[in-house]
Amino acid sequence: MKKLLIAILVIALAGFIGYKYIYQSHRDIQSEEANFTVNATDIAIEFSKNQDISSEKYLNKTIIVEGELTEIEENSIMLNEVVYSSFDTNVDQSKYTLGMPLKIKGRCIGYDELLEVIKLDQTSILE
Repeated sequence: MKKLLIAILVIALAGFIGYKYIYQSHRDIQSEEANFTVNATDIAIEFSKNQDISSEKYLNKTIIVEGELTEIEENSIMLNEVVYSSFDTNVDQSKYTLGMPLKIKGRCIGYDELLEVIKLDQTSILE
């Protein structure tokens, strides 16, 4: 009986810990302080030279990227044709024009070797 009680307690504790791990609260990138502030072209050069070191440095970190707006879509933008950033909400395209300088903040989710672009998500435009 004592062993059964201990086994149930261990299983319940493991279930509780697993639940808390899986359903942990999401990060609020906009309220986090940025780990790095970089130029879009500079970070692209870093990734093209050594993807492993750059990934270790930037991956899953909050970064601010400065660059020139080269593409704008409903919920994404591209800076200097090398940093692709997606937004959780739609971008007001009327406020921005191609070629204008922008500063964005987001979480680096990786480097696409095929397209040679750095990808950010949970992005916001800093005014």
